[in-house]
Amino acid sequence: MSAGTLSKSRRAGRGLEQLVVRGLALMAGLLGGGYVLGLLFLVLRGGGRLAGFTAYPTPLSDIDGESTMRIALGFVLFGGAAWVVDRSIVTVLDRLKAGSRALRRGISIGLFALTVVLAVALRDHLPRFLISLPSETTAGGGIGPQIFNTLYFAVLSTAFTLPVGVGAAVYLARFAPSRRLVTTVRVALDTLASLPSIVYGLFGFLVFVVQMRAGYSLLAGAFVLAVLNLPLVVGITEDSLRAVPREVEEASLALGATQVQTIVRVSLPYAWPGILSALVLSVGRVFAESAPLIMTAGTTISRANAYSLDPMRGGETLAVHLWYVNSAGLSPDKADVSAGTAAVLVLLIALTNMLAARLAKLGGSEGPRVRRATK
Repeated sequence: MSAGTLSKSRRAGRGLEQLVVRGLALMAGLLGGGYVLGLLFLVLRGGGRLAGFTAYPTPLSDIDGESTMRIALGFVLFGGAAWVVDRSIVTVLDRLKAGSRALRRGISIGLFALTVVLAVALRDHLPRFLISLPSETTAGGGIGPQIFNTLYFAVLSTAFTLPVGVGAAVYLARFAPSRRLVTTVRVALDTLASLPSIVYGLFGFLVFVVQMRAGYSLLAGAFVLAVLNLPLVVGITEDSLRAVPREVEEASLALGATQVQTIVRVSLPYAWPGILSALVLSVGRVFAESAPLIMTAGTTISRANAYSLDPMRGGETLAVHLWYVNSAGLSPDKADVSAGTAAVLVLLIALTNMLAARLAKLGGSEGPRVRRATK
């Protein structure tokens, strides 16, 4: 066989390999995206009406155990097939960028297609469910105030956590007079991080509701959540500041900048992706917490000021509403409302975690920001 023929055969083989990898990666992406949403479908509704408001005519109560097991087995086999396909090509994907691009394309197409299907199925009920007021005794209530309160809690708690957490991290990383003090503060923060959230709730209840007699309020709940998130924000921010190259800070000091100017214009911009990641993770924890808010913000809403910005009013979040509906709900469709609330809550937490992971990967882009800040 001549050298030219051998070269053509190798090129044809590589082309065929890339074609197969693209096809397998696209299939893995489609299966993976479908499996994730399918598993969420199974967990939330067991094969019945997703979030209680899809077009499927069969309610959960009419599905027997055998059908449920068949559905569960189908999802397990479906997910297993996706895993096998993914594992079989993972080493090839590491070598071929085309396969990696095809995998991402398959995931995007699969998620987009399933999102379109869900949007069509939910088009008649989802907007009303997301913006209307909850109902105590009749069917058809929504979670509009709960979504608003959840986002409002995130804003209020971040307003407390950001200056205190970043300030404490800057002090520990740059101004602490001794190593012993840093170790002591870290031990205290680790102790706070290990406490159950109900302990923070009891602390807020005793201070704000009992001693100060301020009653249940969003402000009390936001303060408790801010204290709850302080160890997380301080720890990640301190690590991000210590990861700043010493040469960058020394160059700023050599140009005549003070230590404070160096921290503000060089160190903090360099560590900003890590700080943002910590804040986003703390927001995700705000979305998920219920016990501290039950003790400090209450479990009811006022229909007159359900969307008020007054921080001294009480209110419940999605997590608290989910607990309340399942434990003391009286509406006939409380199972559907509970499933819908859980779906929205899971989606919010997943989006915040994805955003935090995305921000954590931006560590390589801080150089240009530092250069612009030092000009």
